[in-house]
Amino acid sequence: MKNKQKSRSGCRTCKVRRLRCDETKPACRNCALKGFDCPGYQQRLQWSTKHERLPPAATTTAVPENFTKLAQQASASISKSVKTNPPIAATVSPSLATPPPSSSSSSTLSPPPQTEEEPVEDVQRTPTARSTIVRRSSPAQEQPAMMMFQPVVDIPTFLIEHWFKSVCSSWSAFDSPSNPYRRLTSTFWNNSKPVFYALQAISAASLVERLPHVLRETARAAPRKAAEAIQKELMNFSRAPRPCFPSELLLSLFCMSSSMCWLEARQLGQHYVRQARAVLKSLDGWVLDEGSKELVEFFNGCLIYEEMLRSVVSEEEIDFEHMLSWPEPANKAPLLQTTPHAWTGVSADVFRLFGKAMALCRRSRTRWRHNDGTSYRILQGAMKDIEEATSVEESLLAVDLPEPLLPPDETTLTPAQTQERDLYHATQAYRLSSLLQLYETFPDLVAKRMPDLAEADGAVVWNTWVSPLALHIADILGKLPVGSMRCIQPLLCLCAGSGLRYDARVPLGNGPNIYFLSTESTGATALPPSPAADTGSVAGSVDSDFLLVNPAISENAIKISRARAFLLGRLEQLEVSLPPKPIGVAKQLLRAVWSAYDEEIGVTRRTHWLDVMSRTGLHSLFG
Repeated sequence: MKNKQKSRSGCRTCKVRRLRCDETKPACRNCALKGFDCPGYQQRLQWSTKHERLPPAATTTAVPENFTKLAQQASASISKSVKTNPPIAATVSPSLATPPPSSSSSSTLSPPPQTEEEPVEDVQRTPTARSTIVRRSSPAQEQPAMMMFQPVVDIPTFLIEHWFKSVCSSWSAFDSPSNPYRRLTSTFWNNSKPVFYALQAISAASLVERLPHVLRETARAAPRKAAEAIQKELMNFSRAPRPCFPSELLLSLFCMSSSMCWLEARQLGQHYVRQARAVLKSLDGWVLDEGSKELVEFFNGCLIYEEMLRSVVSEEEIDFEHMLSWPEPANKAPLLQTTPHAWTGVSADVFRLFGKAMALCRRSRTRWRHNDGTSYRILQGAMKDIEEATSVEESLLAVDLPEPLLPPDETTLTPAQTQERDLYHATQAYRLSSLLQLYETFPDLVAKRMPDLAEADGAVVWNTWVSPLALHIADILGKLPVGSMRCIQPLLCLCAGSGLRYDARVPLGNGPNIYFLSTESTGATALPPSPAADTGSVAGSVDSDFLLVNPAISENAIKISRARAFLLGRLEQLEVSLPPKPIGVAKQLLRAVWSAYDEEIGVTRRTHWLDVMSRTGLHSLFG
């Protein structure tokens, strides 16, 4: 006899108890034996996209404009039917809340909603969730939990939220509700595709090292989507007879330019910076209102900072030309702004001078590395570099940075006073770092300041002028809290570390290379504790009793050892709260530079740290 066709689903009670249901009507045998009220064998209504096949050209955004409204109405209808017919269980698939992801990437890159039927939700909205509604039974029955709840994260929403909660604050030197980046993104994220995709790209790049399995595909796809949207926006901007102020275009360009190295340390995002420069250049001659004028000033400050960062690593002549064409400050007045730049904090004039100094140093070192011999053209170029370096040095020395008047007890400082103190230290550190790089590269400048060193060899010049300046910069960094203006600190650590050479070999025991008093030492000789915690000095003074017991170790060597340890420690602290890849490159570069320095103790001709960076390929955007 042919068996009666069954529903192949069984009753809900047997499913929960994981028993095979015989589907006997009106009640199954399992429920009858246990005295349960059998719920029957009605089919569940469930939406699923498991076997859906999209055409090859379909994308995750190809959904009806009123798709969300339809989904909500369908959900309401299902809920209503559940109330009128309790035995039916309904499952609402998360695909009703967001379009189904493609097979090549995770759920990401949905375009910003722009229709009236689908209102934009707030940035802080709760992620969509998947819930299963089951039939309620009497308390006497042995039933599992009445509601099973499994949250489903919408990746684009999560990334946008992460931008506002975390990235914006760590990416900005002085973040606040008035930060132009925060204000602009709040306005444009849900109606501008370049901003929408750029925010996803920068957020994914900041998290991919910590959530690689979740965001790897998103981090790869988001920059491509952002680039496509930016190119369309650039075309629209160039074709419009009198377009609106390009706030969203500039915002997305700077987001992309600064975050490319977060994914791949050697990606400098130079084409985004050049496009931003071209857009800002095209605004010359525009009649702007006061709000647009403030935005132009803000974005020009961003451009100077971005070009300054590339002055350290770029070897392209076009970048040298742009940086060296910057005008020097026309006014030598104090450069501590009443309202610091929200993104960079430090005055654009100081960054401009630092960038010009670094561009001169890189151009000089590139010239000597690529030309073993000498010629009139090489010497003529070298003389031109020295003349320009002298001009930049004079401008840096003329900068007036009066120390803020603060109470002696720093525990009583107000937030405004703390900001003023930190801004002073950061500005002073960048000004002195500019001078340090010039003196490392052009020792003739030192001879002008100290005629007694005119005939001295490079080692004497370094020990009496360069190293003390590097130690002083490290001391200033010690006074700057790690959490304050952290985005501009890595480059300061690198610059200060480039001036830390030992003046002599220090014997610490037997074996190869253990005579170096370095941060990698196993500690054959114990150093006295640093008084930095009490005095704010990284190098500090050295206990005289220690020097009497260890006469072979100079006080300068101990200070340099402490400063090296401090700089590496500061970078490790920054690595926790900033994108780790560029910080990791900075740590590797410092160790490589110090290793080269330690091999050259007592040698007249010395390796420049920029040569080490070029040789090892350890470069990134260190800010």
